[in-house]
Amino acid sequence: MITWGNLRASAAPWLLLPALLFVYLYMDDAIHTVPSHYAVESGELTDYALPVIAPVVAGVAAWEAGRHRLLGALRNISARSRVSQLIRAVTPVLVLHVLLIAAALVLARQAVGVWPGGAGWFGVAHLFVLPLGWLIVGWSLGVLMPKSLAAPLVAISCWAWLAMPHAMTNAWVRHLGGFIDGTSTVTDVRASTVYTVPWLVTAGFALAAMCLTGVRRRPWIAVISLLVPVACIFGGRALVSDWGFQNPTHPRDVALVCTGEAPTVCVPPEYAPYAQQLHRDALAPLRRLEAAGIPAPEVLRITSPEEHTKPGTWPLYWSLPLKGAGDDQDKFTANLAESAVAGQAARAGVSDCGQPGSPAAAWAALVAGVDEQRLRTSIPAPGWAHLQEIRQLPAKKQADWFANTAAEQKHCRQGIGS
Repeated sequence: MITWGNLRASAAPWLLLPALLFVYLYMDDAIHTVPSHYAVESGELTDYALPVIAPVVAGVAAWEAGRHRLLGALRNISARSRVSQLIRAVTPVLVLHVLLIAAALVLARQAVGVWPGGAGWFGVAHLFVLPLGWLIVGWSLGVLMPKSLAAPLVAISCWAWLAMPHAMTNAWVRHLGGFIDGTSTVTDVRASTVYTVPWLVTAGFALAAMCLTGVRRRPWIAVISLLVPVACIFGGRALVSDWGFQNPTHPRDVALVCTGEAPTVCVPPEYAPYAQQLHRDALAPLRRLEAAGIPAPEVLRITSPEEHTKPGTWPLYWSLPLKGAGDDQDKFTANLAESAVAGQAARAGVSDCGQPGSPAAAWAALVAGVDEQRLRTSIPAPGWAHLQEIRQLPAKKQADWFANTAAEQKHCRQGIGS
């Protein structure tokens, strides 16, 4: 009865429906392809709800702390311990937190087609751990100042810390907040440090806020409240300074599903329903490339860019189709042209840099059957003129030029128009 009465008196129920709406809007904007049925992506997709859940939890915690602070002496004459009183007081916030996480899980399941699994549970844990840290921050501020001031202050601060660094040029700042843009691919999985670093920083904020509540009794604690978050921020910066704008990943350890011959197409298990269609779509462009003097691959593989490409194997660049959109054969053929560059480089004993848009890839795309007018719009005039000069050469010289250009990898340092 006490818990039910606490829930009815709380501000948490009033925020449930608005928060659910924004959770839906944030997550619905994150997925644009057909369901991948990739369990890791399902778990990580829930983190798109973090800029909603964490500020809401922090703001409600500040409001509830202020409401219970007004009880004054009634807390001191209660027969229950301080810990029991705290648990009961914070229960509405925790219930709101759990309901919002449940909603995020259901939305992720609907978008991806499966429940979280594997490394995706890190993403779900992230949705528990980070808002709990901000709950402590919000509760501490609610103890120190009026709830009408503490609640909006901590909610806005939390949202700004999570969202605004993604618009800044300092790449390292975005990795400390905890809002992780994007998800793991079927070939590469996020490193666990993507989660643990913002957990460390948020724990520093929570500890500093807790220390502030004891400043009246021990003024020297204010120094600790200042030093702890500063140390966590600089420590976090040291850990993420070499990440750049991307999250660190490692190749996914999974057995590929292979189908067909000449070439054999190998894809991650989530793409197995598309493997035969990819094999059929690749046959005609590959025959045109082979007729132009480019050795055909034995295997086409969707694999991590970090894995070394062996001679005779081409990396296959393909992603799920967009919702409501059909297959784009021109795009698939253009990607096969990029694969041809990487395959030719591997045949020459060179590692392809993976930068698209090379002159060799443009030539291969035209040979493979990409619409000439469509391709021309994506190439600067000097590059297009140079490409037309190459296409006037005898077939054998064009093939030799392609092989040499792919092996030189000059496009990694220069554009197609250079």
